[in-house]
Amino acid sequence: MFSMKIIFVLSLALTVVSAGLLGGVSELSGSELKEAEETLNNSLAKLASGDGPNYKLGKIIKATHQVVSGSKYVYDVELIDGSTTKTCNVEIWSQPWLENGIQVTFNCPDGQVVKKHSA
Repeated sequence: MFSMKIIFVLSLALTVVSAGLLGGVSELSGSELKEAEETLNNSLAKLASGDGPNYKLGKIIKATHQVVSGSKYVYDVELIDGSTTKTCNVEIWSQPWLENGIQVTFNCPDGQVVKKHSA
C-alpha cells in the first residue's frame, strides 16, 4: 500500500514537471518564438499608429512567456528608432478582455516608457 502511494506521488510530480508549471516562465524558440515576434510587431505597429513610440523591430535576442492573469511576454530586443538602433527589454502584458488591456513597457538605456493599447 505504501509503495502504491509513493508511485502515485512520483507520477503526479512527473506529470506536473513535464506539463510545465502554471505561472512558470518558459524561454521561447521555434514556432512559439515566431508567434511572440508577431505579438511584438503588432504592438509596435499599433503604438506607432497612435501616440508612439515609433519603433521597428531589429532582432529578438531572447524571448520568454508566462501565464499571469493573461499573458506576459518579455523580450530582449534590438529596436530601430529612426536611424538609431538600441537594445531594450520589452514587456507585453496582455489582458485582452479589458479595454486597453495590452500594456507595453519599454526599458531602454534612455529610460522607461509604458503604453497601453487595445487588442
